[in-house]
Amino acid sequence: MAKRRSSKSSAWMIGAALALTWPAAHARAETALDTRCTGKPDVAWDVQVAGCTEAITSGKFTGKDLAKALTSRAQAYAQTGDLDRSLADIEQVIRLDPSDAFAVGARGDIYLVRKDYDHALADYSKAAALAPDFDLALIGRGIVFLATGKYDNAVDEFDSALRLQPASAAALYWRGITKRQQGDVAAGEADITAAKKIDPHVDR
Repeated sequence: MAKRRSSKSSAWMIGAALALTWPAAHARAETALDTRCTGKPDVAWDVQVAGCTEAITSGKFTGKDLAKALTSRAQAYAQTGDLDRSLADIEQVIRLDPSDAFAVGARGDIYLVRKDYDHALADYSKAAALAPDFDLALIGRGIVFLATGKYDNAVDEFDSALRLQPASAAALYWRGITKRQQGDVAAGEADITAAKKIDPHVDR
């Protein structure tokens, strides 16, 4: 029988979900948007909602530029707790380009935060199929398995992500959390320590 996961690890999963695929989505589409619409924490999220909305409604942006603005606003909405508007923006990005693996993965992040694990798993799986080298989608899928107590499946996903990106702090960290949940504390701590050497802030 799977062990009951702690509320602390569950909180980590929810807090980390919005940091999964969003960075990859932004890296794909650097544009000349307003400096108030970055999708990054360097600008207050409520300010970004306003800045991105202005860009979206201006009519100046189309294609990838519009998708970038929508993705940034979706990130800002999510960070301020407005998941419904965040989801609506990401779905518009996907309508603009159904093959955008990063947007599909970002939608998976939102479903994960909402604990809609079936839809999150479906989106992460679709994102992985669209971009086979997309390690963050595998990490997302692993976190879904961790959240639902399927620890062996979770470890398999994190292992797969590490084969793609051996220096992935996130994959090491979540594999460590999973191993601790399985009762293998020493192996779990070793993974977590290794992850923090790569990224000291991986647990934030």
